[in-house]
Amino acid sequence: MSHSYHRQLVFTLKDRCRVCFTCVRECPVKAIKIINGQAEVINDRCIGCGNCVKVCSQGAKIPLHSVDSVFELLHSDQKIAACIAPSFAAEFDEIKDHRKLVGMIRKLGFDYVTEVSFGADIVAREYEKKVKNEGLEGDISSDCPAIVYFIRHYHPDIVPYLVPIASPMVAMTRVMKKKHGDALRVVFIGPCFAKKAETNEVDEVLTFRELREMFDNQNIRVDNTEASEFDPPYSGKGAIFPISRGLYYTANNQESIPEEHVIIAEGQANYKEAIKEFEEGYIRKKHLMLLCCEGCIMGPGTSPGGKRFARSAAVGEYVGKKLKSIDTESWQKDIETYGQLDLSQSFTPEDRRLAPSANEQVLKALQSMGKFSPQDHLNCGACGYDTCVDHASAIVNGLAETEMCLPYTIEKLHDSINNLNVSNEKLARAKAQLKQSEKLAHMGQLSAGIAHELNNPLGVITMYSNILMDE
Repeated sequence: MSHSYHRQLVFTLKDRCRVCFTCVRECPVKAIKIINGQAEVINDRCIGCGNCVKVCSQGAKIPLHSVDSVFELLHSDQKIAACIAPSFAAEFDEIKDHRKLVGMIRKLGFDYVTEVSFGADIVAREYEKKVKNEGLEGDISSDCPAIVYFIRHYHPDIVPYLVPIASPMVAMTRVMKKKHGDALRVVFIGPCFAKKAETNEVDEVLTFRELREMFDNQNIRVDNTEASEFDPPYSGKGAIFPISRGLYYTANNQESIPEEHVIIAEGQANYKEAIKEFEEGYIRKKHLMLLCCEGCIMGPGTSPGGKRFARSAAVGEYVGKKLKSIDTESWQKDIETYGQLDLSQSFTPEDRRLAPSANEQVLKALQSMGKFSPQDHLNCGACGYDTCVDHASAIVNGLAETEMCLPYTIEKLHDSINNLNVSNEKLARAKAQLKQSEKLAHMGQLSAGIAHELNNPLGVITMYSNILMDE
């Protein structure tokens, strides 16, 4: 099985975009194009991290909406399974009894409701097998789709280092189809946009925010819903998967992954730096466990305003209760049964890096922004790019405009103001000269009138003087 990336995940509402360049600044791969003063997402470059959606204060960036598609699926005659991510305990922390949430999901029309955390259990087992059989050197975990896209598209040379093991979502989908038949339709419910484009094996993907929208649409509440338990197979420690270091905690035991061999990096700045150092060979012998967000509990599909540590505590509390009541023998039997499934996943590099811009073109772009020497490179980041050279390269590649440079725009504004002041002074002088000319014209008219009034009697006097002289 291979990853698929075929759907546009984020769209722009142009009438809401205020062109603040925040989305450009927060996009780890600069998949935002500014054209005619509007920010547009370039689907071919997007990795689905959802940063632009989270940081846009105007709500101009919206994710792919799947509610209508899921409702359509639920109204069909097919059997539908809802596989909910283990981070649900963090998102729905106001629902103290998880069985109420399960009942609410069933009320939407799902035939089965199960936890993806069982998929995390068997995925962690696969990681442990790999460590025992091959050791742990130079691998990158592959459970976060945004990380996988980032590596496939922007660091294709290290794609072979991605662990060829399916994500918990894909693993749980295979488990459910093994249990209920290939005709089963699967809807994943979780905190991540990128899951919507991860694979064709899952029929639809809902974010937690979309699930809340469906509850509101159908007037489904805790107080009008009967409690219901998850459908088997039941999960174990995999429920802790979504928190920071979750994969490590799920897989770790006495014979498993030594902590000193693992580097865990979460969040944009950390995972990018870790991948860069791995590619350059500094940490090539380490195993990288990477997450695009600060744990799945903070994914872009979760409700805004959530507190990271409070959410982490909610997941920990849920896992603690689960492990106290788990039927270990039944769980182990399910692990052995479904652990025999093919959980492999292949990854193909798709290089989407921009070709390096010619120095002459970059220099010309810099000069168009009034940057003629290194001293002119302020690297202020107001445009959304780290350096002035990066901004110039983006201009050359058609992703940015010169007006995005704040110092350049301010300087142009100052020049415009100065030019307006000069024009205003010239206009004032011209106006004064015009007034003076008008005064002179009026004086001329007055003089002409006086002369005319004088000329008439003088003409008569002259005429009679001539007649008298002749006589």
